[in-house]
Amino acid sequence: MGLIEHELQEGVAVVRFNSPPVNALSQAFFEELARVVAWLEGTAGIRAALFTSAFPGVFMAGADLTEFQPAGGAGAPDAERLRARVWETIGMYHDLFGRIEALPYPTVAAINGHALGGGCEFSLACDFRLMVDDGRSEIGLPEVRLGLFPGGGGTQRLPRLIGEARAKELILRGWRLKAPEARQIGLVTDLYPAETFADQALDFTRRLALQATQALAFAKRNVHRSLEVPLSEGLKGEQEDFAAVVVTEDAREGIQAFFEGRKANFRGR
Repeated sequence: MGLIEHELQEGVAVVRFNSPPVNALSQAFFEELARVVAWLEGTAGIRAALFTSAFPGVFMAGADLTEFQPAGGAGAPDAERLRARVWETIGMYHDLFGRIEALPYPTVAAINGHALGGGCEFSLACDFRLMVDDGRSEIGLPEVRLGLFPGGGGTQRLPRLIGEARAKELILRGWRLKAPEARQIGLVTDLYPAETFADQALDFTRRLALQATQALAFAKRNVHRSLEVPLSEGLKGEQEDFAAVVVTEDAREGIQAFFEGRKANFRGR
């Protein structure tokens, strides 16, 4: 059994992190994640993806801090080697999380336990974050408490999600939030009790998978583009993509179903 399990269930790619005890983002974990991301990118028939942990209570704990330690102090001869190695590691974070963010279908982080540091940053690369409301699990970016700061995309994605002021508050104060607090500020999409969390998270993802796949892909791409380009350029892209989606089979089915007063049967084409 690998560090990450994955399977395709009726259009939903289910990915389970299985690296005891806390799914730390070690080098070995990242190598396995790279293989899983390649599978997500290259497998036909995926219409949504669900990421969760095999260990209720811990979604993902973040970086393996032993990989950030030099043999001596900050001025030791190997400090430059550490700096170079960490530079490569952060680049790997950015590449893999960016590829997950760019997947052409909805992605859901089913946070069934603590999601701290890199675990929170992983969830920020997903379209939706569902969190267990068990009174214990926390989400946040507490790196400043270790003399670091979020380096896996947290300083870039969190402000885009909840705004600059809120993001500074969480990052600079190193806050860890329980599920209701995270939901209140828009960090997570919805909360479910522990007893039904797995089933409700899968049902949430399956409902996304039943939608018009290409319409969701176009919509997702245009929302992402809105954060990166001037309005005029974004509108031009929206115009081009709308003209493309309107001739898909699912668009024809959706419009026909509307006029016939029935539920559309989208096939992802």
